[in-house]
Amino acid sequence: MRFASALPVVACLVLASGLEAQDPFGAVTVEQRPDEYVLWDAEAFAEKKAVLSGRIADGDGIWGTGFAFDRVLQATDYRPHNISIVHREGYTQPEIHEEKWDLYVVVDGSGTILVGGQRTNWFDDGRPMEDQRPTLTGAQAFEVTKGDVMHVPARVWHQLLLDEGQSMTYMLINVMESW
Repeated sequence: MRFASALPVVACLVLASGLEAQDPFGAVTVEQRPDEYVLWDAEAFAEKKAVLSGRIADGDGIWGTGFAFDRVLQATDYRPHNISIVHREGYTQPEIHEEKWDLYVVVDGSGTILVGGQRTNWFDDGRPMEDQRPTLTGAQAFEVTKGDVMHVPARVWHQLLLDEGQSMTYMLINVMESW
């Protein structure tokens, strides 16, 4: 009788060991893309931060703000994401994207990311963007610092706020909903 009760246990062990032997990656197509293997180390980020900070100091920030970036990997027909290295100093405007999700990976500095709410203090009277300083009202605030990752979905207002004299450098991964 002991043998009969042990039989189901032995059968389960045999089946389980057979399942472990299956290769879960066996059906994946291998397509070598060595030109896309990219590593950004601390030295590369420091160099990029210096370049971007220099652009801001020269007055070349986007819309006259303390915001400069370089796209380091462009989306293609087979890759639904961009990667940029961004450096921000001071005020930057709220933003929203129709089909782009943002992943912020903070490399240096700290600040507050506002998510949600509504854009206020925007004047649709023909004045240029650089002459406006809108804010977000009713947004949720997230304090972020080096090593943090923040995910912001498409169609949600968001804004990065920095304390006076502070800056933040981060990798921004944009994932496209349709491509």
